[in-house]
Amino acid sequence: DLDRFAGLAALRDDMERRIRTAAPVAQIWGLGLASRLPNTSSIGMPGVSSETQVMALDLAGVAVSAGAACSSGKVKTSHVLRAMGASAEAAASSVRVSLGYATNAGDVDRFVEAWTKLYARVSHRAARNPAA
Repeated sequence: DLDRFAGLAALRDDMERRIRTAAPVAQIWGLGLASRLPNTSSIGMPGVSSETQVMALDLAGVAVSAGAACSSGKVKTSHVLRAMGASAEAAASSVRVSLGYATNAGDVDRFVEAWTKLYARVSHRAARNPAA
């Protein structure tokens, strides 16, 4: 249903805008570069491994993935991001967020809240201990 895809794209775009507002250093892969799937976003949190993000978000009740969709179930750097020109470090600090048919604004709110809390925690820790 094309209307549902447009709704998912609007949710995705709102999620990405809110992430970039909270953390201007966040990398939204493919943003403005190409047509993207309406239900998928790849978000980089510089300096925080994908594995750490997946675990922290899982503990917050939010399921995300590391790696490409075709490697689901693996915590592995996305070969797709590498093919897009991402450095190994940037690809290794990115997660893939997939919105489903039943995803709603409350789900996006939960993700943004969990992601920004993690970002605030790790950026605060880095600011206190820059040598770490």
